[in-house]
Amino acid sequence: MSSLTLHSCDGQPLMLVSPRGAKNLFYWMTETTHNSTPKEAEIVYKELLGADLFSIYRTAFEKVTGQTLALIHPDIISTPEDEASRCKNDFCSLMLDTEVCKSRCTEHSIDLSKRIDQQAFTASCEANITTTLIPINTKVGIVAYIRSGQVRTNEKEIDPNFFLKISAAMPPHVSRDVVMLFDAARVYTKDEYKSQLTLLGAFALQLSDLANNLLIKPAPGSGGIVDVTKHYIHEKLSEKISLDALAENAKVTNSYLCKQFKKATGLTVVEYINR
Repeated sequence: MSSLTLHSCDGQPLMLVSPRGAKNLFYWMTETTHNSTPKEAEIVYKELLGADLFSIYRTAFEKVTGQTLALIHPDIISTPEDEASRCKNDFCSLMLDTEVCKSRCTEHSIDLSKRIDQQAFTASCEANITTTLIPINTKVGIVAYIRSGQVRTNEKEIDPNFFLKISAAMPPHVSRDVVMLFDAARVYTKDEYKSQLTLLGAFALQLSDLANNLLIKPAPGSGGIVDVTKHYIHEKLSEKISLDALAENAKVTNSYLCKQFKKATGLTVVEYINR
């Protein structure tokens, strides 16, 4: 069973469990240093970023919550620029164009990732903006992170020390706009934000399942009737797939294909397609 523990803005753990997918053990929060990104993770990240499942969910989540959902590369600094800079928060959008915050979101995401070991982590930056990083775990490790939040989760005013930094780096009228945008930003209650994390955690488990399926996707020309059949299924997954078509593609009889497929995978052809 797959599990994912989310740490909400009040520090309370929220555990989600999936009946299938990657086998993730329950870990207490630890400091961790990520190694170089495996080649498989690089490939899977790009496929997840272009997947219809991710696109559809992101559009729906952002429309309903007014928040941003970004898919961050497992090596944070390798995230495509347009993905790393996604932000619906007017305050953060303005700040990202300044020297003060130009790379601060990246640094904050790196800091959050170092606190993650199979679990999600939530923290606030210097400006009292809350962000959550949720790992997409697979059998080869973390292949991506969901980043959301970039919102206020309390009534605290902008940090005075942070304001001094931005005031020194921009004209007075711009620094005033920054404060106005901060004050105008919606404040989410802890329960509201926790509910959003629940949705994101469930989605992260779905993406983990998808990522693991991508990892076992056979390469074209890998040979063997089972691998040939798997590849055909992955290529035609959006279409209606018949056993006759699979057998014809593998150049064997229906019964022989079913027997060999079950023997090699432990699943019937139908079960494999559904999974």
